Formats: sequence, structure tokens, C-alpha cells
Amino acid sequence: MKRFTNVRYIFALLIFLSFSASSFAQESDYEFLKSTLTAAKDFTVEVFEAMPEKDFSFQPTEDVRTFAAQAYHIAYSLEWFTMQLKGTPQQWSPADENSMNKSELIGYVKDQFDSLIETVMETDQDKQFTAGVFGVLRHNSHHRGQMVSYLRMKGIAPPNYR
Repeated sequence: MKRFTNVRYIFALLIFLSFSASSFAQESDYEFLKSTLTAAKDFTVEVFEAMPEKDFSFQPTEDVRTFAAQAYHIAYSLEWFTMQLKGTPQQWSPADENSMNKSELIGYVKDQFDSLIETVMETDQDKQFTAGVFGVLRHNSHHRGQMVSYLRMKGIAPPNYR
């Protein structure tokens, strides 16, 4: 009788462990991206913060965006890409890229990164979606790199890459 009871306990334990393991796996298929997206957000904000507000209108040449316009473009593109990833595409129609001040741009980019991260964490893993997220990260890195060049042109040491 005791042997039968032990088998029942072992069987119950195995069932419990299998349900527990599957519930941990269900948290998010994209947990691996969360730290990457958070690091991109933090680094982008640091780059925005590094430029003094008086220099947000800096434009190295006439044919490129101002620092403020680069910041706006990053934030707006995060909003636009997030809508695409959600399956609710919107027309590309940014406002005046030079219309926000430094604190507004920092708030805007933080909000858009948070929305992107939330969208990613709520989505089931899919190759096409993953490719889209990596596209967003590449786009962000490209424009953030331009902003780092602007900082250097102004004699400002950019934040260390991490």
C-alpha cells in the first residue's frame, strides 16, 4: 500500500512540474528581446540628454536634419513601426520634426519605446515579426549613430556604448 501511495505522489509531482514548466514558457516568447530593447531605449535617451537644449537646432549641413529633427524622427518612427508590427498600419505622416523641445522629445521617445516593448512582449514569436523588430532596432541605431556624430561635431563626448 505504501508503494502505491509513493507512486501516486511521484505521478502528481510530475504532472505539477509539467504544468509549471509550460506556464513559465508561456510568459513571453520574446523575453530574450526585452533587455535588448530596454538597452536601446536607455542608450537613445542618453544620446538625447547629452546634447544641451540650446544646441538641439544644430544642423551640420543644410541638407541634413537638425539634432531635434533626428530625435523626432527616431521617436516618430518607433510609433510608426509599432503600429505596423501590431497589424494596424498608418500612413507615414510626421509632424514638423523641429516642433518639440528637448524634454518633449525625451518623453516622446521613452513612451514610444515603452509601447514597442509592450507590443513585443504581448506577441507570440514569429519569424516575420522578429525580422520587423530587428529592422526597428537597425533603424534606431542608424539615426542614433548620426546623432552621436552631431555630438562629436559640437565637442561633446557621447555616452559610452553598451
